[in-house]
Amino acid sequence: MEQARFTLTALTLLAATQAAQAGITTYHVEQTYNQVVYDLSFPGWDTLFKGSFDFDPDTGTVSNLRGSLSQAMTGESNDPGPNGDYGMDWLDLTHQLSVVADGADGLVVTVFKENSTDVFAGGGFASTGKMGKVYTYGNFNAFASIYVPLADPTTALTQAQIDKLAYGDCTPGGLMPLSLPVEQRTVCMAGWVAYDANGNPGPGGTMKGTWPITQSITAAAPVPEPETYVLMLVGLGLVGVLTRRR
Repeated sequence: MEQARFTLTALTLLAATQAAQAGITTYHVEQTYNQVVYDLSFPGWDTLFKGSFDFDPDTGTVSNLRGSLSQAMTGESNDPGPNGDYGMDWLDLTHQLSVVADGADGLVVTVFKENSTDVFAGGGFASTGKMGKVYTYGNFNAFASIYVPLADPTTALTQAQIDKLAYGDCTPGGLMPLSLPVEQRTVCMAGWVAYDANGNPGPGGTMKGTWPITQSITAAAPVPEPETYVLMLVGLGLVGVLTRRR
């Protein structure tokens, strides 16, 4: 009887663990900032963000956002290459440091390259630009912001939600103009949605802007945690022992 009770307890723990884990889902996210350069657009010049995050629908929270940000104009214009990424340079963004609620509809979550939200200034170097203005870009940081609808993260975004998306890259490879030495580059690559005088959305950011901006989120295939396998084996083992004794 004691063994049967222990077996039931183990299986109950297993069910509880699986139920708790079922609430949190891992999602993949991909963004494309169509980099428009003097009315020309090539896939290898776009800025891409590819990452993943965990979402808990019970608490409406996003955690573990991380991914890679490509650097605009570092790849071949139209040659996908063996990896399909046009040979672009990529930055690892691993520090989720900002979560901003957009009313009750969603969250704007931002991940950074460095463990700092300071992207566009820092004083690492300075150079004198037009009209004697001094530009300073010091911590070589970068970021990408995603939008997560709370009702269903895979829902297609509205234009108002797309307006919340943005990226910024102040690392050496993302500073412009590329023709100058790194210490003389004074413009960070960045992209967001801008509006014209008639209220129409369009390019915003460097190099004549970034448009259109797209985002897609898909659920990742669930992978059981190691603890789940351990509890399952314990439960099956105890059931086997009980069966043999009977």
